[in-house]
Amino acid sequence: MIKQTPNLTLNDHPEHFVIRYEAIRTLLLNLLDSPVTAVHHIGGTALSHALTSSVIDVLVIVPNLHAMTTLDEKRLNNSGFYRLHHPYQKKCVFAQFTDLQTLNEQCRLHIVEADSDKAARYLAAHQLLKEQPALINQFNDFKETLVGLTKKEYEEEKSNWFSSAIANQLNCCYNK
Repeated sequence: MIKQTPNLTLNDHPEHFVIRYEAIRTLLLNLLDSPVTAVHHIGGTALSHALTSSVIDVLVIVPNLHAMTTLDEKRLNNSGFYRLHHPYQKKCVFAQFTDLQTLNEQCRLHIVEADSDKAARYLAAHQLLKEQPALINQFNDFKETLVGLTKKEYEEEKSNWFSSAIANQLNCCYNK
């Protein structure tokens, strides 16, 4: 299989992604007997002037991860979302692909527990990026150094950046 590398573009028009996000949000909230309690558009496609790979990141809140049953997974599969099996800590990740041959992602669901530290950190990090253009510029500069990495390496490096670069600012928010 060919190693995929992310193709980054500047998101000058986040409203282009809003229509796709709203369709995903509606689908998730209307799945029969779904444990989904909240849905948030996060990531570069939700932020003006952010470098993005055009994959819509969606934070999905459920009461607890055990509420995501096999039946819910089948419902998501029927809606075109497939679980990514990686050692994610305290979250489930599903992806929607443009097709199942290339496995190019068009949407990624980050499913976390309500009232969890992980959910709070996702929302706080997104809010910080939204409110601080200098932080988006820092993140964009960092992303440019990742050109040529595989998608897996790219995602790992992004996660590391969030863990270090935003952690101090988030700790300040929590300690007020």
